[in-house]
Amino acid sequence: MGKKLNAVLSLGIIASVLTHIVYEIIAYLTFYYNPALTKIIAFTTLGLAGLHALCSAGLLFFVHDRGNGMRYPKLNARTLIQRVSAAAMVLMIVPHINNFKILSSLAGSNRVLFYVVLFSQLLFYAAVLIHVAVSVSRAFISLGLVSTGKAVRAIDITVWILCSGLFAAASVAVLRTQISMFAGGAS
Repeated sequence: MGKKLNAVLSLGIIASVLTHIVYEIIAYLTFYYNPALTKIIAFTTLGLAGLHALCSAGLLFFVHDRGNGMRYPKLNARTLIQRVSAAAMVLMIVPHINNFKILSSLAGSNRVLFYVVLFSQLLFYAAVLIHVAVSVSRAFISLGLVSTGKAVRAIDITVWILCSGLFAAASVAVLRTQISMFAGGAS
């Protein structure tokens, strides 16, 4: 039951994250900002992510790894990527949320720190999209929606392509817009 609930939360957060990223790409590229819509999407995403994190932590500590260790090396790599990307997201969420405040405070002052903060945004997007890419087929498996290796592989390839494209688009949009907005006066 816990794994199925977490799988449903996982798919909900993935849909919300993808909506958030696509909306932000459009907002960055068109210089259109709707604060109400942005906050609704962002807080929905954050709320679902919080529930998913709590459920995942509960499963990790009380169900999965109780001294048994992970048994299959190929699955271990995927699980490790999933956990490392989740930890990276947790560590970078506050700077991500406060990105505009941080960058505007650095504009005109420290070019190196400005670009470090800007690069950290790209790392945040990478962590999120890597986590999504390794999680989708697992959620489908937990829900019993796929069972064959061929179906899992097709889902994985499709999701990795989608996430790679979104990462490229988000990177271009973020870099282009934030550099044009804030880097003009950085010294």
